[in-house]
Amino acid sequence: MTILRNLLFFAIILYVATLNFFMFLDRMMSAVFYFNSLTIIIALLIISEIIYAFITKDRIQTLKRNNERLELHIMDTETEVVLLQTLSDILDAFNEEASLSDVLEKIAESVKNTFKEDTVVLQLIGESFKKCVLGKNVDIPEEILGGLILKPRPVLVNNTSSFSEYKYLAQQGVSSFIMTTLHYQSKITGVLGVFSFDNRVFTLKNLKLLRMVTGPTSLLVENTTLFEKTKVLSITDALTSVYNRRQFETIFDATLRDSKKGKNISVCMADIDYFKCYNDCNGHPAGDYALQKIAEIMKRSVKGSDIVARYGGEEFILLFPDTCKENAVHICETIREHIKAFKFPNEEAQPDGNLTISMGVSTYPEDGETKEELVKQADLAMYKAKELGRNKVLTP
Repeated sequence: MTILRNLLFFAIILYVATLNFFMFLDRMMSAVFYFNSLTIIIALLIISEIIYAFITKDRIQTLKRNNERLELHIMDTETEVVLLQTLSDILDAFNEEASLSDVLEKIAESVKNTFKEDTVVLQLIGESFKKCVLGKNVDIPEEILGGLILKPRPVLVNNTSSFSEYKYLAQQGVSSFIMTTLHYQSKITGVLGVFSFDNRVFTLKNLKLLRMVTGPTSLLVENTTLFEKTKVLSITDALTSVYNRRQFETIFDATLRDSKKGKNISVCMADIDYFKCYNDCNGHPAGDYALQKIAEIMKRSVKGSDIVARYGGEEFILLFPDTCKENAVHICETIREHIKAFKFPNEEAQPDGNLTISMGVSTYPEDGETKEELVKQADLAMYKAKELGRNKVLTP
């Protein structure tokens, strides 16, 4: 159109120049001819400008639409860049020996970078139940979780008040949400959701982005869970689930360093009375059961900061940080009484007619200032209890 418009201007200029040339040669035309020529020229100019205006307007609209598409493409690209960074952050966590709670928080923070104005909920289900929420608190109803477990599928809802099954979410102020499940192999391990309180309209692209995150998230959660289980197994006794001897000594060393400030530490060495006899009479399964129940009684009887560990065979060792000898003896007496009162299978065949335990207690710093001295004094007190008839708690 621009070329035709230029050609028209050129033709008009040429025509006017021709008229002027004839006038220069004194070859004059009639006034009507000049008037009609002027009218035609003006009409052609007006028509060409009108056509050009319409075409220009159409081009402007086309350019606006193209610009809008480019802006959307740029926004999508920016979102994808953020998502790639999110996936990178999640995968980077594979190289960190963080706890499961720390890993969940890092994943939620990474997803939050994509959905900045919304609430992100990452919730594990089953025996590994944990929940991480970034934003306003959201309680996902059991009905929704149960539905996702029975029929795993991504969910996109833009008006929770319109659906009876999402009424509880609407009551919490959630206006819309997207949610998908976490899988490991064929097992559902949790859910990842983004919840809006501001009437946000989620799109299928938003849901697709969220689903892209679930793959590495599921793998990372499972990896961290297995790591934590392996770590627990490395520091606990497989039979009794209390600390093993190596971990006890590590904790003991750290506790002693902290107690150089003048606080007491008490240690108890405990040995099951006539345990070999009980094993021989009833078999190893019964002996294992006795060890498990005694460890359970000990864990139930101590306070949160106290440590129970299996020292070896039928021996247990207990650590009481910031505890004087009198209080430690009192706790050990309670443990001894509970073990004596518990009815172990066929304990009547024991030499004393009961399965009991002997215990010796030593305290830092009065009985020793090193780990070795304290354990030795507790051990001597325990053997003294054995010599004096067993089923006793004694001190050096």
